[in-house]
Amino acid sequence: MTHREEALRLSIEKAEAVVTALAPHEEALREDAARSDATGAIGEQTLDIVRAAGGYRLSERAEMGASGLVRFGMGLASLHPAAAWNAVVSQTNSLLAQSFAALSGFTLPEDPDVQWCGVFSSGETSARRSESDANTHLVTGTWRYASNSDLAEWALLNIAHPEFGPAFIAVRRDELQLGGSWNALGLRATGSHTLTASELAVPDSHLLPASVLFADAPDAPFGLRVPSRLRTALGLSAVMVGAAEAMTRELVGSIKVSSERQRAAGMPGRGLDKPGVSLAIGDAVSRVEAAKAVLCSVADGLDATVSDGSPLPATQLTGARMMLSRVTEDIAQAAHEVSLIAGSRACLEGDAVGRLWRDTHMAARHAALAPAMGFDLGAKGLVGPGDGDVAAAVGPLAPGVAGR
Repeated sequence: MTHREEALRLSIEKAEAVVTALAPHEEALREDAARSDATGAIGEQTLDIVRAAGGYRLSERAEMGASGLVRFGMGLASLHPAAAWNAVVSQTNSLLAQSFAALSGFTLPEDPDVQWCGVFSSGETSARRSESDANTHLVTGTWRYASNSDLAEWALLNIAHPEFGPAFIAVRRDELQLGGSWNALGLRATGSHTLTASELAVPDSHLLPASVLFADAPDAPFGLRVPSRLRTALGLSAVMVGAAEAMTRELVGSIKVSSERQRAAGMPGRGLDKPGVSLAIGDAVSRVEAAKAVLCSVADGLDATVSDGSPLPATQLTGARMMLSRVTEDIAQAAHEVSLIAGSRACLEGDAVGRLWRDTHMAARHAALAPAMGFDLGAKGLVGPGDGDVAAAVGPLAPGVAGR
């Protein structure tokens, strides 16, 4: 077995072992997914289940690559999309924190289960050196949509610094003020709050210029070689696909009940014999299955290239972003087809199909997955991508940051 094949195998096996460990808890996770949608908070039992399965320590020592990340994200999201979203966000920020620590004087937390949140794109920040201590920086800012911020112990946040330009800080989450949450239609339990700080003292060791943090690192551990922002996009795509898979499963289950002459709530008599139903379901399920295959192929291809230290070609980066757009478009269309067959039940509070429809559409509208941008960059990549195209394919990382 070559080094490349071994790295891929370990990444995938690491993730699949966690998904396997979650299987005995499927019912509890699905029940909490519904409860979390109503309460806006993930249950403690779910956190304990994911933690015991190793779901928060997959990024430990950066052994898991993009290939493992997407398989874990899809597996957990098919049971509990909000918990999967938070776990993916925590893992991708944890991986970035490992790069941060290797390049600065920052010391990583000893607990491998510690959770992270982060924001890369706030334009509402300022920082300056303290007049009383040259080794300290005073940071003021607002960071919106910080997913997982209600559970995270640490945060990675972008800042604008007059000396360093775009930069990042690593701070304890409890040093930041927690503002309002999303009033979201879907993924309601992701704890996506607004974080704020006023004259927060940050030591030199907890600040790093973005140009240093996102520089190419071919000798970095395997899990850190795919650009950070692209890793995040892959993980969020996995949550979207897993939620869509659960949605089609719920709809098919309802039709089975209905066909046995037991009236399913919101679906009286809607069997496969009704005009267009089988066609729409076949279309939706096949789109989801194809999206899964494409997503795994993209992630595996990226990992295969970087596994021996090779740099990722510009065309592969723009091509990967293009294919994430294809995944997003197909999942959004599948969700639309399912909602039409589900009918009014998709609009009801407390209905599983409706909830998963909302979760799927919320994930599909994340800025990192915008289809128009991916298709545009992919087409340019076929001709020959410029530096700006490559930067856009793996970003934006922060206002004014061009890089990876």
